[in-house]
Amino acid sequence: MKNFLVVTITCSDRPGIVERVTDVVVTHGGNWEESRLARLGGDFAGIVMVSVPAERADELTTALAALANDEMTVAVKDTSPIAPAKRSGHVLCSLRLEGADHEGIVHDVSAYLAKQGINVETMETGVVPAPMTATPLFHMQARLDVPPSLTIDELRENLLLIAEQLGVSIDVVPAQEQP
Repeated sequence: MKNFLVVTITCSDRPGIVERVTDVVVTHGGNWEESRLARLGGDFAGIVMVSVPAERADELTTALAALANDEMTVAVKDTSPIAPAKRSGHVLCSLRLEGADHEGIVHDVSAYLAKQGINVETMETGVVPAPMTATPLFHMQARLDVPPSLTIDELRENLLLIAEQLGVSIDVVPAQEQP
């Protein structure tokens, strides 16, 4: 029997962070299952799901938590091994947004999604210089779990209204099913 843990790590970015965490995982009989790691500003941020034999879970949890110090934060939480099954009638969609960067874009879009009961499964955002002008260009990509109470066409129409208010472009399409 295996236990699954979600581990979050943040610290100043530098070489060797991932090696330090994987060393603890492997030393305690764990397996690195899934992760999202990134440099954000000058910091490293990571979220990892590891599996470990049930009898070694407490030992691994303690060892991972011991990595925390003044330079690194670490949080460990038990989780389930697989995502909940897709709910009946729900549709997965991909959202893509681009436009001039300004405050409130993520808030306005996420507030609408929450009011509609739409779950954000993944989201990536960033700001890059626009070609030619170097104006900060904001972009967002998200994977959404849309309940049956809302059609993709209704979602698209409502997001187009929000896009007009924000001065951005938003496109929503059915997502490719992930195995």
